[in-house]
Amino acid sequence: MKNIQPLEIWSNGETKVATCLQLYISYDDLATRAAFQYSLCDANLVNIYEGQIIIDGQSYLDWGSSGDSNEEAYALAATQLNITLA
Repeated sequence: MKNIQPLEIWSNGETKVATCLQLYISYDDLATRAAFQYSLCDANLVNIYEGQIIIDGQSYLDWGSSGDSNEEAYALAATQLNITLA
């Protein structure tokens, strides 16, 4: 889990504020692509929004090159989701 800059999300007829990103790998072919399930959560860790992102191409090949694949996965997810890690 990573904290994010607060993000307002319309959910079930009301505006909620997401403050964290949770990321779980659901698929990795160990060669060309990986899929991650993500959820945006409020301060109480209640899921506000869930979805999936794919890392492939050069991003997949570069993923983990710094030695910390977890940190890089969160950075890649934040970029794709257009959110800012706190």
